[in-house]
Amino acid sequence: MRPILAAIVAICLVFFLFGTATDLISGNKAYYHRQMIENEIPEETGKSLHELDKISDGLRDYLKRGDNRVLKPYFNQNELAHMADVYALFHLMRKLSVAAAVIALAGFFGLAKGFGVREGLRSVGRATLVLIATFLVLTAMVAVNFTKAWYTFHTLFFSNSLWQMDPATDLMIQMLPEPFFFGMVKRIGLIVAAGLIVMGSFALLKGSKHEIK
Repeated sequence: MRPILAAIVAICLVFFLFGTATDLISGNKAYYHRQMIENEIPEETGKSLHELDKISDGLRDYLKRGDNRVLKPYFNQNELAHMADVYALFHLMRKLSVAAAVIALAGFFGLAKGFGVREGLRSVGRATLVLIATFLVLTAMVAVNFTKAWYTFHTLFFSNSLWQMDPATDLMIQMLPEPFFFGMVKRIGLIVAAGLIVMGSFALLKGSKHEIK
């Protein structure tokens, strides 16, 4: 029972961390601005950096509130429909992140009550080691072929082809090319990796398994 409960706690904590990191990075104004410059988006779109920053503000606001009035002046109907799908995915992720946090807290309370705080932390740490191995495999797959991984992600989480945009005509894909998302995924991955290392280090805690009840 303890290994199963510890695994549930670890998985929920990692999902909460992933959701939080995704929200933070996708809402980071400085990241969007920097990517507009690095990917030469003003030259690609014919729009000024100031205008691109304004459109980016609208994208970030939409991901928070889901009000497409901030996007209508800039994007066509297919792009707006895809962003509705993206917002639905973000909304689900946020709800699941809250649920994961609650489950993790309740699960760790059960571990601490039954086996002590230190032993509970050690159990979560040991469960995290398996998640670290899984994370490393996924990281290698994404690093080797991000294009394929990104395509697979979209086929799994979107039930239509609206995400397959035309770079010649669709502003959204012009503004947000693959390097934009690769950089975002790397930053989210680094945050998750840091969390996994901290959680995994709990397995090294010393002391009696019944030290704290």
